[in-house]
Amino acid sequence: MLFPQLIKANLQTKWMGRKIEYYQRLESTNLEAFELIDEGEPADGTVVITDLQLQGRGRRGRSWFSSPGKAVTFSVILRPELLTERSSLLSLAAGVAVAEAVEKFGLSPALKWPNDIRLSGRKCGGILVETRLHGRDVACAVLGIGVNVNERVEELPEELRTTATTLSAEKGVPLQRELVVAWTLNRLEPLIDELNRVNSEVVRSAWLKRCDHLNQAVKLTQDGEERHGKFSGITENGSAVIETENGVITLSGDEISLGT
Repeated sequence: MLFPQLIKANLQTKWMGRKIEYYQRLESTNLEAFELIDEGEPADGTVVITDLQLQGRGRRGRSWFSSPGKAVTFSVILRPELLTERSSLLSLAAGVAVAEAVEKFGLSPALKWPNDIRLSGRKCGGILVETRLHGRDVACAVLGIGVNVNERVEELPEELRTTATTLSAEKGVPLQRELVVAWTLNRLEPLIDELNRVNSEVVRSAWLKRCDHLNQAVKLTQDGEERHGKFSGITENGSAVIETENGVITLSGDEISLGT
């Protein structure tokens, strides 16, 4: 099982992760986080974490597989000072924070827009950001983070074994899950602080540094139509910039698939 006190012992944060709600099992850490929000005023940076997530969710209603006692699945409750159109930056910040935590284990993760963490070209983690809005502002946000840590590849569902991997499979030894959480929170706090200061450059430059498809051909689906182009960067608001034969377009939530 996970030990919240061990997470806290490795925190270097001022406010993030100082309150941890731990559950042995949950349907979804994001759903539980919103229940806490509905029940009161949880502290900014409160973490909801579980050893077994039964109905983890990804983008576009996809499910997220996590092994009991081997993966890391947690959510962070935030009350960011962000306009709605800049909310995509939260997913990028979370991706950078996870990647920097993974790097501390001697691994070399890459990022795929907008929310995938990859090792050796395979997905090992993902982000699901859900927000509630108040006018043009983000009233609150829940950052759901899932990382495959100590599973063997053969323990993953058969349909994922060619496209997914785990930290321990790449490192060759089991890793301490509490450190994955603590190190992610340590890096996430200053990134969120920068976004609250209306400064997206730190997040954008750190994300682009780890992007493995910058200036490469991508295919994307937009309004049900498949299109091709080159991924050339991200805007100040976190949208993808794609160069196509018909000009430059920006995407804030469409699916991008790598390849030609």
